[in-house]
Amino acid sequence: MRALELPDETKARLGELESLSQKAEAGDKEARKELRRLIRSSSPEVVERASDIGRKAGRMLARTAAGGDLLVQEALYAKLDAMRQEIAGESPTPLEMLLTERVVSLWMLTALLDILIAGQYRKVIASEGKRLPPSYIIQQSRILESASRRYLAAIRELARVRKLQANTAAVQFNTQINLGR
Repeated sequence: MRALELPDETKARLGELESLSQKAEAGDKEARKELRRLIRSSSPEVVERASDIGRKAGRMLARTAAGGDLLVQEALYAKLDAMRQEIAGESPTPLEMLLTERVVSLWMLTALLDILIAGQYRKVIASEGKRLPPSYIIQQSRILESASRRYLAAIRELARVRKLQANTAAVQFNTQINLGR
């Protein structure tokens, strides 16, 4: 099994928590108490997945990038999951998982910003002569540049962590026992 795939037990618990969450959001105070109790008694994996805001942010960005096209939206969800699997590898450390999520989220953000900026340029062409103010174009370019820098920095840090882990020698303990009178 790949490192990021969820066991059936975890999926079932997440489904149960989601159901309780919906009841609590509808105003059921008992469901809120039960939700709180079940979260506290859940495995760290369940809590991690339920609180994974990086994954939720990536899905929000994918939904925005899809622009209402469900095929594109679902394909982006699948692409984000595949990227997580591929980048994280078989047995990622917790730090590698954090950096993997950062890389994937920033990839989605830079792709979305590319789409949004391209859409703005298309509007200029379609409006036949109406131009965007240069200040707007500069601002959008700076936002994209900032996201791109953060994306590349996350990739660099993940590579650095992996290189450091590969160069770390295993710890060896030598114990000497003296048996004497």
